[in-house]
Amino acid sequence: MQFISKLFVIVLILTTSVVSAQKNRNILKLDISSPIMRTANVSFEHQTQERSSFVLGVLYQDQSDGFASSYISRVAITPEYRYYMGRYNAPEGIYLSMFARYQYMEALEETYIGYDPITYMSIYEYTKRNINTGGVGMSFGYQRIFQDKISIDVNFGTIWNSGDTRVSTSEPFIQAPNEGFRPYVGYFVRTGVAVGFLF
Repeated sequence: MQFISKLFVIVLILTTSVVSAQKNRNILKLDISSPIMRTANVSFEHQTQERSSFVLGVLYQDQSDGFASSYISRVAITPEYRYYMGRYNAPEGIYLSMFARYQYMEALEETYIGYDPITYMSIYEYTKRNINTGGVGMSFGYQRIFQDKISIDVNFGTIWNSGDTRVSTSEPFIQAPNEGFRPYVGYFVRTGVAVGFLF
């Protein structure tokens, strides 16, 4: 977790210096679709050029099952470059983006041990593990600005994260040591709907 703190401070300093050097528009956004997965996803977008912007996103998910087969908590930092197309300039209109992501995850993996015939209950064992991953991805989206104060940002894309380790032991059986961290390792769909405030 110390590495996450240092990385966040470095990126925050760089972002602050860019903002102070230019007087372009900024947007602070909250993804309103994330709470469905018990996740908080906040991002900051800064217009860097007429057609481009830089986005820094921070994500936190508490220890919940969600899509995964185990109980996962995770922290992610996502720097992103956006290029806006069409008749509008940044940060409004249709855009394409490229981004990187660093994740730290902890999983409480559930393993079936057996069945107790006396209590008629299944017995499970829980093992705690953690992993650091890096990823890259692309997305396509549309951002609309209302009254020059409020933004609605909708995006859809894909991301590849490291950590999808698979060890072939004897065909056709394949071991996947990090299966408990899926779907947040390997390929995953990244989508969101965010509401923002311009300043």
